[in-house]
Parts: sequence; structure tokens; C-alpha cells
Amino acid sequence: MIRKTTLKQNFLIWLFFVCSVSYAQDRVYADAISNQSSVTQPNNAIDSDLATNAIVRAGSGIVLGIGNYNGLLELNYPTTVPANTTSFIKIATEDDILSSLLGGSLGGLLSDIVGTLLVGNQEFSVEAFNIDNSVLQTSSGLVNAFSSDEARVVKDKNGDYFLALTPSSPYDRVSITNSVGSLIGLGQERDLNVYGAYYGEGDTTCGAPNYTSFSGEGLTLDLLGLGGAGVANPEFAIDGDDTTFSELSLGLVDVLAGIEQTFYFDSPEDTGDNYYIKMAMDPSLLQLGIANSIEVIGQDGAGQSIYSDNLSSLLDLDVLGLLESGQPAVIGFDPTIPVDRVTVRLSSLLGVSIDQELLIYDVFRAPARPVITSTSDDLNICAGFSTRVVAEVENDDNVELRWYDSEEDGNLLATLDSGQAFTTPILNSDTTYYVAAAEIGCLKESPRTEVTINVESVPTADDITVLGNENPICSSDNVVLVPTSSVDGTYSWYFDANKTNEITDGLVSGGATYEIDSNGVLTITGLTEAGGPYTYFVSVKHDLAGCENAPGDLQSVEVNVVDFTKTVSIDSNPMVSLDSLIDIFNGNNSVNVTGTVSGDVMVGETISLSINGNLFDGVVAADSSFSIAVDAIDLVSDIDNTLEAFVQGVLCTVSEEIPVDLPDLIIDDIFQVFCASDFATVADLEVGLNDIVFFNDLTAGLQLNANTPLVDGEVYFAGIAGIPSSVLARVQITVQVNDVPMPTTNSSSQVFCESDDPTVGDIQVDQTNVVFYDSRLHGNAIDPSTPIEDGRWYYVAAVENGCESSERLRIMANIFADGISPITITGESEEVCRGRSYTYETNADKEDYVWTVVGGTITEGGTSTDNFVTVRWTELTGTQISVSYTDDSICSPSKMMSLNVETISCGMVLGEEFCLKVFNEFTPNNDGFNDFFTVQCIEDYSNTVEIYNRNGNLVYKTVDYRNTWNGLANVKGVLNNGDHLPSGTYYYSIKIPELERNLVGWLQLAR
Repeated sequence: MIRKTTLKQNFLIWLFFVCSVSYAQDRVYADAISNQSSVTQPNNAIDSDLATNAIVRAGSGIVLGIGNYNGLLELNYPTTVPANTTSFIKIATEDDILSSLLGGSLGGLLSDIVGTLLVGNQEFSVEAFNIDNSVLQTSSGLVNAFSSDEARVVKDKNGDYFLALTPSSPYDRVSITNSVGSLIGLGQERDLNVYGAYYGEGDTTCGAPNYTSFSGEGLTLDLLGLGGAGVANPEFAIDGDDTTFSELSLGLVDVLAGIEQTFYFDSPEDTGDNYYIKMAMDPSLLQLGIANSIEVIGQDGAGQSIYSDNLSSLLDLDVLGLLESGQPAVIGFDPTIPVDRVTVRLSSLLGVSIDQELLIYDVFRAPARPVITSTSDDLNICAGFSTRVVAEVENDDNVELRWYDSEEDGNLLATLDSGQAFTTPILNSDTTYYVAAAEIGCLKESPRTEVTINVESVPTADDITVLGNENPICSSDNVVLVPTSSVDGTYSWYFDANKTNEITDGLVSGGATYEIDSNGVLTITGLTEAGGPYTYFVSVKHDLAGCENAPGDLQSVEVNVVDFTKTVSIDSNPMVSLDSLIDIFNGNNSVNVTGTVSGDVMVGETISLSINGNLFDGVVAADSSFSIAVDAIDLVSDIDNTLEAFVQGVLCTVSEEIPVDLPDLIIDDIFQVFCASDFATVADLEVGLNDIVFFNDLTAGLQLNANTPLVDGEVYFAGIAGIPSSVLARVQITVQVNDVPMPTTNSSSQVFCESDDPTVGDIQVDQTNVVFYDSRLHGNAIDPSTPIEDGRWYYVAAVENGCESSERLRIMANIFADGISPITITGESEEVCRGRSYTYETNADKEDYVWTVVGGTITEGGTSTDNFVTVRWTELTGTQISVSYTDDSICSPSKMMSLNVETISCGMVLGEEFCLKVFNEFTPNNDGFNDFFTVQCIEDYSNTVEIYNRNGNLVYKTVDYRNTWNGLANVKGVLNNGDHLPSGTYYYSIKIPELERNLVGWLQLAR
């Protein structure tokens, strides 16, 4: 089968080639090894190929403490790397450590969920040096080792793991050490694969992030394991497939918590680049205000947050509409200062009964969205023509514009420079194009800008209607020809159908004068019966597209003029009130036009009214008056609001035109001011009249729903439903919506002392004029003298010029009772051996510690800043340890506690240490011989015994062991409680606090 390669496919292949070449040139790899130990194929880590790897080995040895070894590999860069520059080291561990460390500060909790024992099987440490000085060091065995901006575990789009190191000082090499834990047992080895280390120079991925990681706060093991919280498939947000997504979730959480995902770029942004995030969420969460709880953060290599904004301020109406319909939408932002990391943070909404989650489909950077700079003439054309459309983008260096025929995917029609015109084909109907901006040679593009070309048909004679020539016209009166058309345009008049002899305003020809007003109405004076009939021709030119009737296709207008000298005067003044006008459009279709007649007219003579092209007849009464029933709609809709009157077919009796007096809509207040906190709607506009509705346009437009929110600076058009604006002009009302900035505070969580009897007015805010509420929206105002309730949220609105802030500040209030935070001392106090050292601890993060020891000597700690002390006990009686400190964070700042210590003389034991001996093999088969795991003299000491299988999983644990374990599991996880453990090698950990001893080693279980 032969496949055709389309232009688009060739374009994508070329882009891939360009990006691949750029990728190879713009990375600086570590290219030398300065130190190594227990490494296989070390040169694979410096060959600039991340598909090959060195193997750093580590082993536990064959005898406890004998033969164990660690592996080390130290990689040098060709030159010193500047401070705050991130190095990426691709690694792979034999045990599943990295998947948990990817979660940053959640690493320990995630480790518990997946059953990974971070300390015990395999560990690694990493360090950065500048010559011989260590500038950064951390290890997988430390708590929160990879939760800072200086050291993170990250993942690329392929699911491979990297260490991201960002030392705050210059450095020239990185070192990684592999080791095994203390519980792995003897004869075990673990490998660590190192593929290479590099740092980026320039945008090597054409706007796509290389790596991602995640972290969280306020989450518990239950929330992560059972509540659905966490980040699922983080690499899907950077895999280049915008149909897959990572999922940030807080689950059903009712505590203050947050989850975030960070995206790493090789370098800071290029000048003019914007960042874009394609995301989606449950529309119900938008209604609950989650946009204010989603934060977008930009950072530089130093970990500094140099850009931060919440999602609500980044949404425009188009994007908001997509999110509200449940569809993914692209949100863009411009940090203005270069960043190389973008973090999306989701904070919890309290009291929400649905899962709080955010889907991230893609994160990338690209030029700003193009702006269409073409004029209206270019965007409105006549059928059968083409046009040129110009789009531009800011900072257009190395930027190209790509034109498409679809909002997504579609065909690439042209690739042009910013400001270069895109030429359409010949168009015969409205057509929409889309244009995106991209760096030359890169796949990533800005969101596409839509541009619609409006194509108008060429007007024909049938598109024009002319009024004013329906009846013969008296030579003594003006001929008024009024053109109308469905085409919005400008009229031109001619003496011929081929447009060779145009009638212009003010023209005098053949004794007649021609005048044309701005609406195209032609008024002719001086015509006589002898010269008639007269024929004129009119065309219309579309205001936007410029289309005009072709020669030979103009509307013709024939005018008949009659000479007559009879004098008749008609006096009438038709007036329509607003109430009458409403009645007319509610179905009252008949109105009487009255007046009087004078001059050469007789009683009983017929008098006729020409209204809106229709004739209505009456007779002259004995008192020279008349009353003629006419169609009410015709009366109020007459195009020039003027009636023509004449007597019984004697046309020239028309003495004058009769104006129709239509009412105006009077609204006193056309500039109305509202407070944003009132959430005013169209229904709140004050007009003082009944039957008023509002529209979004002066003449056409749609009627607005009464619940439509009012927008600051918008204009609303008042009218009466069913009455055309051509009959009753609408009145525009301009709206000003005053919003007050949300109040600020120095703490969103405030603590008060119960003894102070705190009230709501004691809550700290920076503004003096505020109102307290019991909910985020609406709710009840709270009197400032109301006592504060412990653990309650309070909501504060600022007040300025009679308006409250539409957003309320949320503050948590807690009340501490005096002495609510007890002081503690932890450490051995019973049967403590004289002559040995023991460590005691009290509450951390306090001030002015004072440690007092009776009967012992302080060997470590014990200063005014230490919350611990190490004591060597020297006496057998009267021994005691005391501590006091100051705690300014609570209501009783002075704390003190004493602990009596019982010391004994433990003596010296020679030979086998303390009589303890572990028998490494037992056979729990109930044959009465060697059925139990035995430790000699274990009954003489308080102890804790833990048994692990060869995978590092805990299977048995007990306190004060008495040689009674027969191989049954008592820890759920690998097996159920009470299950028989299979034959094999296991590892023990025996802790004996009295002797300050931890015994570790292997044991063999045989059935």
C-alpha cells in the first residue's frame, strides 16, 4: 500500500527535525568523571546519550558489617555552572523509591500507600560541589529530602525519572552515591542506573516543559490512600498529547489542604512568550468559586515566585464559557519576567460535597495570541471576490503566523510573517479562518485567533423599494422619493439604468431642482405635467462590503405629475400618546385622524389620506371637519411620519403635509450607579415606567433577561417589547458598578486568648470601615461586639462610599484557653543505667529554654535555643531533669516541667555482650524441636522485635518478646493476620532501649 504524505505531515516532520537538532545543541552535559567506586560502564554516564547508563552498585556484604560496600559516581561539567542553574540527572533505582519521592513533601505518605520502605532496602544520596566545597547535599533517607526547590525528583513525558538540583552557589560537578539499608539482609545487592547529567541553555523543546513533579500540604494518609487525593498520571500533562491529562485532586476534603503540580522548562522564557495551560474542571466547582482557589505561579531557577495570579483573573468570557460547559479550555498568562518553572496549585474549598479536582491536559509556552489588524473593508467583501487579512503579534522576532481553516487541527493554509497579509481564495459565503503564532521551527503554537470574513451578495433591483410615487403628484408640491432596502448601505440616484448620468445633491436640470439627504431620500421641485411621466433609477451600495447594483440592475421609479390650480387647505395634527402607542401594538388596530378643511371644497366631498402607501377615505362634514378611521400600525409606522391629504381624486387639492406626533420614551436617570456587592441585575435598573424592557442594542439586538448581571461601563437600552425602535426610540442607560477592593490582613488564621473575652471586632484587618458576615456570599452581618466562636470562619467586607467589596476576606478564628499547650519531656526515666548517656526532648520552636539536671552531667544540647539535652547520669539517688521555656504563641507563655529519673547500677558484663545471642534458624513445624525463633537472654530486657521479609515488608512485630514466635504473621499487608509465613530468609530488628542497642541480621525459617 502506498501512503500519501500531506503538506501538513511534511511540515510536522520538518519541525521535528529542527527541534531535534536544537535539542542536541542546546544542552551542556557533564563530560568527565572525577571519582568513582563500584561502577560498571561509567563512561555511559558522560557520553551525552540519555539512552545509555552507568551502573552504580551497592551491597550488604556476606557477614554482618563485613563486605558491605557503597557505589559512587562523580560527574564533572566542562565549566563552572552559574548559581541557581538547574542540573537534571537521569537515574533509575532497583527498588520503587522514585515514584514516592516524586511527590515532594508527600513522599513519606505516598511511600506508606505503595508499601515502599524508603529506609531499609535501597537508598541514594546526591551532592553538588564547587571544586572541593559541597554546595548542596541530600539523601533519599531523609524526611522531605526532595521537597524543596533546590532538590526535587521529577518525571519526563516518557515516565523516566530525573533529579533536579538547583544549588544557590556556583558548582562544577555532581556526585551520586548508592547504598543499601540496614534491614535488607546479607548477600543482597542493589543497582542504581545513572544515564547522564546536564543543564539547559536555551529553549530546547520548542516551548514544551521537559519535566514535572508534584507536592501537597494539609493531606493525610487517609486522604491520599482512601479519599482520592493526590496527582494521578502527572506525565500526561507534558506528553504532547492534549487529549490526555494529569489529575490534581483533593477528593472530598473539609480541611485546609492543597495539591500542586510543577512543570520544568530547560530555560527561562524568550522575550514576548506567553505561557498556556489547557485545563478542565467540574462546572459545579466554578459556581462554588473554585477559580479563586486555583493559583498559577511562575518561578525562576532560584525558586523565587516572581509571578502569581488566581484563575478567576485570567479568565475571559470565551474561556469561561468553555469551562462552564465542562470542556477543556486554554488559559494564557504573561509573567513579563522570565521564568523556567510553572506551578498550578489547587487549594481546598471548605464545605463542598463534590470531589475537588483539576485536569491539566497541556502546559507550554508560545508567542502571544495574534491580533487581527485588518480594517472592516478587508473583513467585509462582496461575493465573488477575495481579500487580504493582516494579523500581527508582539515581539515578532523569530515568530511566524500559521493560518488554518479550523479552530482545532484542520489544514494549514499559509505560514507568514507577522504583519504579512493572508490572501483568501474567491469567496461566495461567510468564511472563518484561524491564525496562531509560533516560534519558527517549533510545534507549539499560541491559541488560535478567529477571524470571520463576511461575504455580502451584490444588491439587485429587487432589494430596493421606493415610496412616494404611488399616486400622481401635484406640480405645486414636492416629489419625495424614499428608498428602503434590507441592505445597510448608501443610495445613489441616476437618470439612466446604466449609471452614466448621476443625480447629485443640489443638481438643477430641466427646470427642476434635485436634493438628496443623508438617508438617500430624493426631493424634486419644479416638475410639470408636460414633462412627464418621469423615470428615475436608484442603486444601493453596502456600507461595509462596498457591493453596489450592477449597471442595468437598478430599481426604476416612475413619477406622474398633474398640474392644477384649485386651492384647498387641510388642518390636522394627529397625536399619539405613549399609552395609545402601547394599545396599538397590543391589538387596537384602528385610530381616527381628525381635522378641518377650508378653501375650494364642498360639504360631502371625499377627502383622502395617504399613509404609509395606503389610502383611507372620509367626507367633509357640514362644519368643514372630517374624521377618518385609519390603520393604526400604518399611522405610527409611516416612514417619514407625515400624512398626505387630498380631496376626491383631485390630487392637486393637497395643500400641505400633515406631521404625525409620536411620543418619546422619557427616562430621567440615564446614568445609574450600583455597588458590585449588591450583584445588581437588569431588573434593578430604575425607569419609573411600566412595560419597560431592556435590549443590548439601540435599534436591533436581543431582549435581556431581567436576571442578567449589570456590568460596569455597559450601556443598556430601554424600550417597550413589541414596539419597533423605528416607532419608539429606545433610551440608553449607562451603568457604573463600583467595586471595593477586598480587605487585607496580616494573617488569615488568627488566635485569641479565652481570658481576653475576644469579640468579632477584635479580628485584625488592615481597613477600618468593614462589615463582618457569616458566609462568603450573602449571609447575615455579624455585630462586632459578638463574642468570637472557636474554630469558626468569619468573612469580612470592606466599605467605601456606601459600597461593600464584592469579595470577602476569609479569616479563621481560634480561641486558646490558658495553659492549653502542655509542656512535655520525653526520654528514659525508669531503670536508667548510671554512667550512660540518655537524650531527653521537650516541645520544639520555643524561646529561652532553661535545662536543670540533678545527679547527672549535660554532655550535649541544653542551651537556651535547644529543645533537647543529653545527660550522663552520675548518681543513684535524687536524680531529676527539669526544663522551662517561653511560648509567645499561646496564652500562658511561661512553662515548666520536672521529670524524676530512676537510676540503677547496670555493672559490666564480659564475654558475650550482655548474654544476648540470636539463633538464626528455626523450624516451626510443631515437631517439638526448634519450633520458635529464639534469642538468648531476651527475657531479661524490655525490647521491641520486628521481622521483615526479603522485600522489606513488615510481617511480625511485638513488644517484650519472650521467644514465642512460631512463624505466624501478625501484621496485615503482605499476608493476613495469623497466616503462616512461607519458608525463606527474613530479617530481624531488635531494639533494646535499656542497653541502647539495636540488633539487626538475618534468620532462616524452614518448614
